[in-house]
Amino acid sequence: MTAGDTHPVTDPTPFIDEAAETFDVTLSDAERDTYAEEFEATQGLLASLAPTDFESEPATEVREGDDEYNAFRYRCSLSGDGGPLDGLAIAVKDNIAVAGVPMTCGSAAVAFEPTYHASVTERLLDAGADLTGTTNMDEFAYFTTSETCAHGPVGNPAVEGGVPGGSSSGSGAAVAAGLVDAALGTDTGGSIRIPASYCGVVGLKPTFRTVPRFGFADLASSLDHVGPLAPDVATAARVLDAINGPDVRDPSTQGVATPTASDGLDEDPAGLSVGLVTEAQTNADDAVAAAIESAAADLRDAGVTVEEVSLSGFHTQPLVNSAVTATEFTTLAADAGQDHGVGTGYSEQWRETLADLDTDALGENVRSRLVLGRALTRADEGRGYVAAQNVRQQFTRLVETRLDEYDALLLSTTPNTAPDYGEVTDDGALLRTIAHTSPFNCTGHPALSVPVDSSDAPVGCQFVTSWYDEATAVTLGAALE
Repeated sequence: MTAGDTHPVTDPTPFIDEAAETFDVTLSDAERDTYAEEFEATQGLLASLAPTDFESEPATEVREGDDEYNAFRYRCSLSGDGGPLDGLAIAVKDNIAVAGVPMTCGSAAVAFEPTYHASVTERLLDAGADLTGTTNMDEFAYFTTSETCAHGPVGNPAVEGGVPGGSSSGSGAAVAAGLVDAALGTDTGGSIRIPASYCGVVGLKPTFRTVPRFGFADLASSLDHVGPLAPDVATAARVLDAINGPDVRDPSTQGVATPTASDGLDEDPAGLSVGLVTEAQTNADDAVAAAIESAAADLRDAGVTVEEVSLSGFHTQPLVNSAVTATEFTTLAADAGQDHGVGTGYSEQWRETLADLDTDALGENVRSRLVLGRALTRADEGRGYVAAQNVRQQFTRLVETRLDEYDALLLSTTPNTAPDYGEVTDDGALLRTIAHTSPFNCTGHPALSVPVDSSDAPVGCQFVTSWYDEATAVTLGAALE
């Protein structure tokens, strides 16, 4: 309802009966009449509250992308006005709002053109960056190869015939191809770091809740992160510093520390200690494990102590991540994108879009996730979600213990190099792509993926550090560069 243009319910009885049935409450006729009167009175009061979205200066020269890798969904022009990112050309993922640019979330079912910028878009412009477009992605960020994007798959500039990774596929490809100086991606189970690994670029997932997510289309709000992909660690750190910090439009950021990632650029890594995660080395393909061993040797040469360390429960976290994502995504979709409580910001335009979603136009992957996820959640009355969250908490405590012992954890970003198109065809293959990244979505720790030498396709080396200590990850990542 909006003030001055309301559509009041004329007969509240069906809604009252439905609510009573939901909570197994038996109503007498007198109670039903009383509730109907209170319903109408409250509805009248709420009609005075008008949901509004602020407006931003819209982008100009908006046109569909036409690069050879299909990295861009839309090209546009929007210039910053001086600042720490002055002169950098940056793109944002297709699930991050840019005023005047259609936002599709990689889906044929979404028709949405925001009048406002996402918080991170606004911060990029405030820092002087030039916004040059939005990038293609897996539909609703719910895959890891780009093959579910309704606008066609994205090419990998670093591996002919290989997928670029996802869901931030276009962001990874655009950086790898040199089409932009940096790009923003989003990361629920690894969707910044997987494209970074497969495309041979840098990807930085920040500490959970340090970067505001207003204007971003959540996939799973307790796992989602927004962060940069870039050709080098220094640029990634600078971009992250420009977009993080509390935001009144995202209540989940309030009271959260604001780390400065670039503080780590000039630090000497000598004297730092790193735990090489045994479970990840065992799980990785031989060439990937060998590249990480080589990176560990380089770190030792730089004065870093590297020791093997075990993370019990590491192999369970991809399933935990998947279970949490399924429940949270289906709930968000059922509630038109509204995350009740301390959510990540609220937009009436986005709510209306999801409420009118053309579900017949959804891709098969998202359709199946919605139906099966909702069915499983309803069938077990949420017990699976609670169990997954409990296992997640146990693993988080273990990671914190290890990070009390070491300055960082070291492991490959992905257990494999870029798969070929058509190779990731079932949930087992999908879970393998997030095997080394999703554990740290579950814990919320910052994680930096840096490309390291390999005789084959690019390999990502991942550093995980304590909450709010992006700087140490940057120090170690810069040392490998």
